[in-house]
Amino acid sequence: MSLRALTWAIYDIAPTLTDASAYRILLVLADEADNDGCGVYLSAGTIAERTGLSPRTVATKLKDLETMGITRRGDQSIVAYLPANRRPIVRDLNITADDRGAKTAPQNKQPEPATEPADADMQQGCNRGAADMQLGCNMVAYNPFNPYNPSNPRETARDDEPDTSQTTSDETTADGQWTPNDQTIALADSLNADLDAELERFHDWLDAKAETPHDHDAAFRGWLRRGADRGFLTRRSARRPYDRRAEHKPHKHHANCEHVLAALADIESEYDHTSPTEFGDTSEWALARQAKAEELNQLEQEETA
Repeated sequence: MSLRALTWAIYDIAPTLTDASAYRILLVLADEADNDGCGVYLSAGTIAERTGLSPRTVATKLKDLETMGITRRGDQSIVAYLPANRRPIVRDLNITADDRGAKTAPQNKQPEPATEPADADMQQGCNRGAADMQLGCNMVAYNPFNPYNPSNPRETARDDEPDTSQTTSDETTADGQWTPNDQTIALADSLNADLDAELERFHDWLDAKAETPHDHDAAFRGWLRRGADRGFLTRRSARRPYDRRAEHKPHKHHANCEHVLAALADIESEYDHTSPTEFGDTSEWALARQAKAEELNQLEQEETA
């Protein structure tokens, strides 16, 4: 989230943007932009979910924002790692240097002390002139020993913006590469994320933006959560049943087993094949085959024991 982009959208664009739907979409874009208002790659479906608008309305309003010059096409290489059929358009907010603060009157400038106050109201610091009324009425008397310096909320927001150019004591390997801490690894496990694949994508994204996060782990955890919410997270693939090696199961001999029939082939004629009952095969030949199968199973169990 960029406070700079949000304050620009709220204070500089909102007074002139009368389309409520376009304004809601602009706030969503500003919330996802970086410090310079760039690198927003939300799909129309995601914006529709966050604003409650239909995807068709979102697509129309995005074109309107671009036509009005409020947004523009950004660096499309940021999403080059995504499949072509799932690759959103990268958009930048058209924030210029003048828009970042030139429209805000400097409020921390000390007023000139009145040399010849005309009346009591002038002693209290109330400017009643036509031109002064356009700038507002300051009801605080000027005191040179305790000057009144109101802060500009937009400037204060920019001062509180985290500096991504600084580095912290992240966990690093022997070659100086950052490695995720236990909290980050636990989050990746809870999301069933492929940690190695997501780390590679995260590093590519940082290289494309040429930025160094103040806290690598916090930035990467945000990366994982956004990927899970938008459906772009690389999941750990479960092994398919046909990818597994077939487990070797010992052969169990039975009455009709080829091993049993081969073992009794020479003496088969010595046994009566006629069954005395109509319920199942209980002939001498059937009983001999069953006995031979049990004998072979017993021998193999003794060999493997």
